[in-house]
Amino acid sequence: MTVETMDKSNAGFDSVLEYLYLRIYEFFYITGIRFIRQMRGLWHFVVNEAKYLKKHAAEFFRHIWIHINSSFRNFFIGKYHALLAYRKRASSAASILSNYKENSFGENLSAAGTIIHCWAIFAFKILCTIFNYVAPVLAAVFLVFTIQYFRNLNYGLALESNGKTIAYIKSENTYNEAEQIIRSRTSAEVENIVNATPQYEIVPVSSGNFTEPEELANLILRSSGANVYEGYGLYIDDQFICSTDEADSILTVLDEYREQYRAEGDTESKMQFVQKISLVDGVYPASSIMATSEFKTLLNTEIEGEKYYTVESGDAPLSIAAYFGVGYKELCNMNPGLDSGDIHVGDKLIVSKSVSMLNVTNTKREVYNEEIPYTTTYVKTDKQYTTYAKVTKQGVPGEQKVTALVTYEDGVVVNRQVLTTEVITEPVAREITVGTKAVLVPSPNPSASPSGFIWPTIGGYVSCPFRGYRGHTGMDIAGCGYGTNIYAAASGTVVKVVWGKTGYGYYIIIDHGGGIQTLYGHNSNLYVKVGQYVNQGDVIAAMGSTGNSTGNHCHFEIRINGVAVNPANYVSK
Repeated sequence: MTVETMDKSNAGFDSVLEYLYLRIYEFFYITGIRFIRQMRGLWHFVVNEAKYLKKHAAEFFRHIWIHINSSFRNFFIGKYHALLAYRKRASSAASILSNYKENSFGENLSAAGTIIHCWAIFAFKILCTIFNYVAPVLAAVFLVFTIQYFRNLNYGLALESNGKTIAYIKSENTYNEAEQIIRSRTSAEVENIVNATPQYEIVPVSSGNFTEPEELANLILRSSGANVYEGYGLYIDDQFICSTDEADSILTVLDEYREQYRAEGDTESKMQFVQKISLVDGVYPASSIMATSEFKTLLNTEIEGEKYYTVESGDAPLSIAAYFGVGYKELCNMNPGLDSGDIHVGDKLIVSKSVSMLNVTNTKREVYNEEIPYTTTYVKTDKQYTTYAKVTKQGVPGEQKVTALVTYEDGVVVNRQVLTTEVITEPVAREITVGTKAVLVPSPNPSASPSGFIWPTIGGYVSCPFRGYRGHTGMDIAGCGYGTNIYAAASGTVVKVVWGKTGYGYYIIIDHGGGIQTLYGHNSNLYVKVGQYVNQGDVIAAMGSTGNSTGNHCHFEIRINGVAVNPANYVSK
């Protein structure tokens, strides 16, 4: 429908409605007056007859019945007699016409005319009578539908382009959404399509005639005069990629791309794209069209390659992840073993992997054998000092049969849900013999016995002693500079390695046996991992100022049975 036709049809529709409303008003006005007059007469009749109601109730209802009956009889008998007269005239004319051979031509013609005339009048009066009864019902029905129509009528905006109405929209937001759709489809040479200021006019619009943003975008593109065509737009996660007139070929390329990740012999796994892919039919600029071969090349092109970062002094996994805008878990997945704190200066970490335009996932049931790691048990001997530790029995890993649901993304495992396990071979625990002979004498007099501990740094001084302020449970050693090596004060097993925002900052706890532990806090880097055995004098961390710290130093604690003691009583430079 052209704009001119739409405008003319609207004007004609309004004229028809105005005429119908006028006729309906006239009909109900006259009917109402007549009804009031009849009700008034009936009221006077009831009032007059009510005086005799008590004594003559039966007579009263008889009078009413006679009144109603006579009214209907007079009406119908009058109509009946009138109709009967025309019928008799037609019958008389028919009897005359039955002897047409004996009659003259004029007599036969007159009789035929009488029959046609009488039956025409008869049929007309019958139809008029029916119409008089049917018309009020039809008028009432029309009134109900008219009221319902106007109840569903809403006001909207008539969108004009180049002086022509192209659509009816609910609000300007619809146009703004359509504008964004157009901008996603168009290139620089057709930007003028959406640069023109739209013209609006408020008009009554039925609910079903509003145009949605997607269709509005198509209308604007059609009326723009730009080089456009009817085709399909390819969207990945609601982002426009290109348009095509070869939808079937594009779908075939997508199927081939998805199926390339299917394992050989796998016929059950359901291969799915991680991203939402949709083909939307509509109007698209010719400049956005892409051939199937071009799309295939684009699909197999990686968006971003791998990036590496070399660990420097003071770096930590959390800070590296935050700097490159990746999650800590994602960074650990790209660098196996990172979550255990095994990070050293000079290590190269993957901080970004190559990314494809589309990712394919599939989940399948797998059965495989898996190693069961062995545990470590400690055998205590009082014949050796606490600094003694020796492996007396090597551990042997076990083996178990695992049934799991494994999810792959682009052929790489991203999730594994274990369903059942069946032990095939039990693991053999590793045995380490450790000394329990205390070399650390819990006495405030360091001269009573050698402590067995060494100073945890080379040089430095005590900037804050034990209990230097309330709640200070260690000794602060400063004056060595950022990144200075921190050494294990005694041999033992690393039981805690913490990279996090704690009061101690990045810190390590080493267990020396016999209920004795040492803590090294506020480090800039940590060089050991949980479970690692270190010898006295091994480098375990680098000095820093992480956590609640006002400068580079090492917070050194000695704990006996979980209670912090004054380190100055057990260690000196």
